[in-house]
Amino acid sequence: MVFGLKGLKELVTRRTLAISPAYDGIHQSIVHDFRGRKTAGKKSAMEILDESCLAYRSTYDGRIKAVRHALDYPRKTPLMICPQQYIYAIPTKAPTDYDCIWLFCQHIESTSTTEGITYVHFTNGEKLAINCSESVLTKQRERAAVTMTHFSTIPTISSMNRHETELFLPGFQSTLHNLDEFGAHL
Repeated sequence: MVFGLKGLKELVTRRTLAISPAYDGIHQSIVHDFRGRKTAGKKSAMEILDESCLAYRSTYDGRIKAVRHALDYPRKTPLMICPQQYIYAIPTKAPTDYDCIWLFCQHIESTSTTEGITYVHFTNGEKLAINCSESVLTKQRERAAVTMTHFSTIPTISSMNRHETELFLPGFQSTLHNLDEFGAHL
């Protein structure tokens, strides 16, 4: 559950399959979800993604900057919207391009090309025509997999050879190095 953004209609969740551009002259984007619903919205994909990143305690720019800092993906950078819930998206084109489609990795089952059109097949049985080649999509999926792996294996305090019972707060030095010592004083 995400709290704190009242009135946010277009929120990316684990059930989001894709965000594609709208071409009806009224809406800017279409959010595709796992139930097969397609919700047209007046916000752009970038606005939806940024507001969703904010709901998950960051910003679009912050998430992109973190991935670019850790990995060498200066263009079409995978977006980790919420690493704790494994919500990652990949763009089919430059994110600033109106025609960019954002695909959510956990729902991509396979891809195919028929009569020169590339399709993404999702785990719910839906299929979406996309505006890049299968090879570009494969590269984007590989980048997303590397990004997910990298950010799911960030060292924890305990893995950095700290005692799990030791308190570690910046500017605070604990005199208790072992909880057994603490119990012995009681």
